[in-house]
Amino acid sequence: MPTWITDLRHLPSVDAPQGSAVAAKRARFTREVVEAATSRREAAPWRSAVQCIGRVGRRACGGRVHVDHVVAPHVVWSCPACGDHGDITGFEGTAHDLSPFVPRHKKLRVWAIDDEEREVLLEATMDLPALRAVVSRGSPAVDLEQALMVQATVDELDDIYTLVEQLTDATRSRRRIELLDGLRVGLCSAMDGF
Repeated sequence: MPTWITDLRHLPSVDAPQGSAVAAKRARFTREVVEAATSRREAAPWRSAVQCIGRVGRRACGGRVHVDHVVAPHVVWSCPACGDHGDITGFEGTAHDLSPFVPRHKKLRVWAIDDEEREVLLEATMDLPALRAVVSRGSPAVDLEQALMVQATVDELDDIYTLVEQLTDATRSRRRIELLDGLRVGLCSAMDGF
């Protein structure tokens, strides 16, 4: 069970990744863990939507990573499925530190997405940290492994809705339009409180 000690400042740039595909995958994973850990204010470790990239035999683990951001400047993470765990430093004040976008009040709605929708939204919010923070808060539903539950304010959900409309206008793919239409329906239900 490897322990990964990482300083985020030492990772290759997102814009110009260097090195092997394995190193790029590890860097992306590390950034996603930091984004998840800093997107919510939690007193205890919680299960994030980030999937573990550790190896179990010849296969990727894929377990959901637990994150803990209790003592700054450390993000501590672990995978209960394969036992990988680590400690990340050097993230404070970087583009991946989403703590400035944590909602300050308690009136949050719950919105459900799946992994494919999460990936589309993560790609679309690369340069939109306030919206990326919303997507990064996702946590697997207790009873439905495929569903990720996201807690957000109505204003945040409305901003995501606007983004989804823009993505719909910019695509011609029927499959992608169906995915985006599903996101809009889910967002409407969450904003209306259903």
